[in-house]
Amino acid sequence: MADAASTADNVWKAVGEALDGQGWRWRVVAVERLSDATARVKEALAEAGQTPGAADSDGELLEAARAELPEGLPGARSIVVGALAQPLTQASLRVNGTEHVVPISPHYASYYKAPRHFSALVSEALVPFGYRSAEARLPLKTLAAGSGLALFGRNNIAYVPGLGSYLSLAACATEAAPPTDAQWGEPGLLTACLRCFACARVCPTGAITGETFVIRHDLCLTMINESDEPFPAWVRPEWHTCAVGCLECQRVCPQNWHLGPIVAEPVPFDETETAAILSGDDAALAGLAASRDDFAPRREACGLDYESGPMARNLRALLARRDDGAATGAARPGQS
Repeated sequence: MADAASTADNVWKAVGEALDGQGWRWRVVAVERLSDATARVKEALAEAGQTPGAADSDGELLEAARAELPEGLPGARSIVVGALAQPLTQASLRVNGTEHVVPISPHYASYYKAPRHFSALVSEALVPFGYRSAEARLPLKTLAAGSGLALFGRNNIAYVPGLGSYLSLAACATEAAPPTDAQWGEPGLLTACLRCFACARVCPTGAITGETFVIRHDLCLTMINESDEPFPAWVRPEWHTCAVGCLECQRVCPQNWHLGPIVAEPVPFDETETAAILSGDDAALAGLAASRDDFAPRREACGLDYESGPMARNLRALLARRDDGAATGAARPGQS
């Protein structure tokens, strides 16, 4: 028994050394906690009067409640969930000789690479012990909050102490048994949010009601940005401020103020590259990537590699909006 405990300690010590060395904060939970995590997501949505898959045509809410363990890892016994600080990235686009610097919300620049990086670090650490691991699609925010790694804000975003909300979350399943001190409990809320309504006041669409810690996903501009559907008629042109996502609630959040400006230098794209990005044409993007070795890495570095179709549509709307903000949309649902 002592040998088994000693081995488990060594396993997670090795994982910790690998993750800590790359700046990751992390926790481990038993794989059985997944059913609890998905149930919590569905319960929270139900309390807010929302049903997974019903609020939007792309099923964003269903995705939030989904837990898919890797098919090639039937013996998974634990889930490792991690958080990594991320800057606000920017892209410098050129249209007709004019430079346009556009921000991309943190999380998108690492949307694909952060989970791969996290899983690779865990896998490499586990190999000497004979265990395997694999990246998994899971309800990350709920797992992070339930494990004690993160807290929820009123804007329904995960906050990690010391990192704020400018971060990426990732998770992987492993065959290693969870440590005996693995935590699991009710997701915590930032106590400061109980008396702070800054995010609710600035939310352009009214998605943050202030009445519940589950936002109106059908009104959330980030959800709308990520969808392939046309913008609803009530979305105002001046609300488009990012290539994807919406930063308003995070920019005003006091929990992020102490972190200082976390903004990366703009990644440059010339006129030809900008035209391909704005076209949303995967063939054109692939052609440029084949002829220019640094094109794909630059797109990935700033997050412009996230879903070419929605990204192109969002950028076109952002660049076309009127500087004076005079253009208006129809009233949003529930708005008088």
